[in-house]
Amino acid sequence: MKLKQLLFLLLFSTTSLYAQDKVLGVVIEEDVNGKEVPLPGANVYWLGTTQGVVTAGNGVFLLPKTTETNQLVVSYVGYKSDTLTVDGDSNLKVILEPDSELEEVTIEGWKPSSGVDYLKGINTIEMSEDELFKAACCNLSESFETNPSVDVSFTDAVTGTKQIQMLGLAGSNTMISVENMPGIRGLASNYGLSYIPGTWINSIQVTKGVGSVVNGHESIAGHINVELKKPQDSEKLFLNGYVNQSGRSELNVVTTQMVGKKWATTTLLHGSVRPFENDMNDDGFLDFPRSNQVNFVNRWIYKGDKGWIGQFGVKAMTDNKLGGEVAFNEDQPRTTNNPYGVNIETNRYEGFGKLGYVFEGTPYKSFGFQFSAIKHEQDSYFGLNDYNADQNTIYGNFIFQSILGNTSHKFKTGISYIYDSYDEQLNTLDFDREEHVPGVFYEYTYDNLDDLTIIAGVRLDYNSLFGEIITPRLHVRYNPWDATTIRLSGGRGTRTANIIAENTSVLASSRSVRFENQQINDAYGYVQDKAWNFGANLTQDFRLNYKEGVLNLDFYHTRFDDQVILDLDRNAQEAVFTSMLGDSYANSIQAQVDYELVRNLDIRMAYRWLDVQVDYTSGQLQKPLVPKNRAFFNAEYKTKSNWAFDYTLQWTGEQRIPNTTENPEQYQAESFSPDFITMNAQITKSFNKGWDVYVGVENAANYTQDDPILASAEPFSPYFDSS
Repeated sequence: MKLKQLLFLLLFSTTSLYAQDKVLGVVIEEDVNGKEVPLPGANVYWLGTTQGVVTAGNGVFLLPKTTETNQLVVSYVGYKSDTLTVDGDSNLKVILEPDSELEEVTIEGWKPSSGVDYLKGINTIEMSEDELFKAACCNLSESFETNPSVDVSFTDAVTGTKQIQMLGLAGSNTMISVENMPGIRGLASNYGLSYIPGTWINSIQVTKGVGSVVNGHESIAGHINVELKKPQDSEKLFLNGYVNQSGRSELNVVTTQMVGKKWATTTLLHGSVRPFENDMNDDGFLDFPRSNQVNFVNRWIYKGDKGWIGQFGVKAMTDNKLGGEVAFNEDQPRTTNNPYGVNIETNRYEGFGKLGYVFEGTPYKSFGFQFSAIKHEQDSYFGLNDYNADQNTIYGNFIFQSILGNTSHKFKTGISYIYDSYDEQLNTLDFDREEHVPGVFYEYTYDNLDDLTIIAGVRLDYNSLFGEIITPRLHVRYNPWDATTIRLSGGRGTRTANIIAENTSVLASSRSVRFENQQINDAYGYVQDKAWNFGANLTQDFRLNYKEGVLNLDFYHTRFDDQVILDLDRNAQEAVFTSMLGDSYANSIQAQVDYELVRNLDIRMAYRWLDVQVDYTSGQLQKPLVPKNRAFFNAEYKTKSNWAFDYTLQWTGEQRIPNTTENPEQYQAESFSPDFITMNAQITKSFNKGWDVYVGVENAANYTQDDPILASAEPFSPYFDSS
């Protein structure tokens, strides 16, 4: 059967599987504001029989009819029971009234501030605000310092740019969205993590492996979704200031106002500056570029009375980085007579919106539409290399969700469209392209609300440059016992590699950029990256010495069918982009324990082993600058007097360094870097009037890399390399 026929049958089934011999209804209460709130766990049964069901998490029930009676009883602890006469096949909405006021009951429990969401069928780590407060600086790239699933490292020793890795693969293989819309992709791949201030973030969801087909086809190693502060979870006024010993200073402001009964608006402001020149290792290069950034978001949210909800907003950001040698003069011509300089100027603008509707009396049935338009402009130079680029992106996604017969069988379906226009110039080379990608998707979910969840999805996209893209994905959650959860996943991801923007670290060197084994005439000459990802996860709750804990074990295998390879081993003076020559794969094994050692003292320990292999011209080699072994330890202690103490230790194993044997001996690097340890710590004091004061230290042991820049004294020689 062809894929298009399969999609038609799946869509047709959504309207044909509803059984007419059943009663469908929802049980709700009305709160003090008259808002309808579902009641999960209510008992619904036919009077005088043993035939009944319990309402689902959204208050919905589906009960087969009986010939014995038409009297339906609905009951719930603390509410007055109701008996209804059921005639015909109409849907029911049952509103229960409180029986009496119950005395307050306080239940205390423990859970880590970052952990797997037990209810989700997809392996997703939820990072709450409590987790982000452990490292209260300063943007998204620095928000993962206490999360062992995401690695953060520097791209090079000149720009100070931080990048992430998941499952041993570069961050560009991870889809990073903002509120489930395109976020950090395209030209923003390398620097975009610094465009989202940490104090703007309400929560982060980290999905390992392939995610949902609803969000697109681009995720290969994982999906990171960032939720920003909204009116419903923001303070009327939030202020945050930060400064460190090198002069980096930041100010963040969040304001929220209600405008009438149905409208609310939130404004997010960020300003940061790094004005001073620092050269701690005396190599003549700034440790970090001098920089400044101004960032702004304003959103409006509407909530109607009849199921409508919507929002729209705008974002604007300007960012400027100036680095290189301390003696560089930006006002002088960039020649070999002027010291080496780096400048990256970025302007980014975005408009976005969402509109949703929940059908009255059927909270399981809804539709939503989301859209965004992004303009990204970057002008930059790295020594004598010029790289200027513009990106325009338009995105739209329509989603409809409902049930098939009962709430154990749900589905989501819809259409999407994304348009990308790129205009890039690298020295004398031009790389321009346009991609139109319309798509359709269908995702079915079976959830028995007990021990089994199955999520099966498929999407069909058509790329104007590359043709059809078929993306199947499957996720399974199974609970063989109350404290044990097993998750399995598998599926495909496809993405267009923006090979220059994702590898600007090679521009901060004297390597000449070369392209070979090109396959097509568009998109740098290479087909899209395509990979399969398969994963397994075990989550086990345990109790030790009367204290709660969680053990997580997972294994992921990623195998590429096509990939653009950056070969830095062929020649120390070249950066060679080439199509995949043989095998390219990554294996990741991780074990993690979260445990409440004593009351108010939480510890987190993790170990990860990576095997990332690529076939280069010289043979199969471990991917450079990816450590095979990492270990992690975090401790958090909170006192009754509102003090919080956080400590994080990370051990990073040796990493393979690209071959430099062709250089003169004084400009050769070792084959592998030494392993090293970094330590961060923070103390936070919370006051009753909403103020927090925190002080911390990063890299407490002051570990530094010897000679991070090859030929730093001769930046215009053929041996200069800061990557």
